[in-house]
Amino acid sequence: MNPGGKTIIIGARASRLAVIQAEKVRKLLEKAHPHLNFELIEITTSGDRDRHTPLAQMGGVGVFVKEMEYALKDGGIDMAVHSAKDLPSTLTEGFIIGAVPERGAVEDCLVCKGNWKLNAIPISSIIATSSPRRRALVKWFRPDLELCDVRGNVETRLRKLKEGEFDGIILARAGLKRLGMERVINEILDPLEFLPAPGQGAIAVEVRAGDDFTLDIAAAVDDPQINACLQAERGFLRRLGAGCASAVGGYCRLEGRKLMITAGMLDLSGKKFLKTEGECDIGDGAERLGEAAAEALIRQETRIAN
Repeated sequence: MNPGGKTIIIGARASRLAVIQAEKVRKLLEKAHPHLNFELIEITTSGDRDRHTPLAQMGGVGVFVKEMEYALKDGGIDMAVHSAKDLPSTLTEGFIIGAVPERGAVEDCLVCKGNWKLNAIPISSIIATSSPRRRALVKWFRPDLELCDVRGNVETRLRKLKEGEFDGIILARAGLKRLGMERVINEILDPLEFLPAPGQGAIAVEVRAGDDFTLDIAAAVDDPQINACLQAERGFLRRLGAGCASAVGGYCRLEGRKLMITAGMLDLSGKKFLKTEGECDIGDGAERLGEAAAEALIRQETRIAN
């Protein structure tokens, strides 16, 4: 029952892409609960207000989350829809992920002025990205390229590319697909080599812990298999103690009845790249799979240091 005919308020970042993602979730919820009312509101976060400072200098992961959690805590919204990669590896006390309803494309992609792939871009070309992970990976694969920071929404970044501020840019394929802009992609980068951010492409619905009514509503749109993959990736990130300022990537996928994870860690200069792989049965503990991958990388790094 919906007590008092309450409308369920869904919060989303005040960006076009975030609203598109939240609208997908709202439609899924309406289909699952046709007797309930759902309303979407936009919330401007600190990460949206400041589009110039590199995210790592603003505190990294979480700059797109804090204001939405304030609204959740105060009851201004009942659930918050996030790009899963924006969530810190440990949520603020009092909040939980109530559903992971969708995962789009996980890959990063290259968009550039010429008809180039990453291995063929001219020497000393300038590639834009503010992600420490993407910067380190570009340096690993193409140490001869230059890098620069870029902030702003996808449309702003592509405009800067067109205006010649840089020669190419690395973006998430999922965002371009959801915006209907996949046509601009020059190359889709192999996610087992150019490792994506944990949670990339996934959508997470955050709710208040203990709010069983809202949790039950959200749970109806959860995809358990996608959720398990996200748990593995977040377990990896949490055990490694890494946030947005660290050059780490991890990708978990389902193959048959097994969860398979490929994870890696780079120094920020892109001169060292440690990788590991692991697997487990889907019912054997996804989070532990991610933790084991992190521990394997820590052991590798310790051996190198000694």
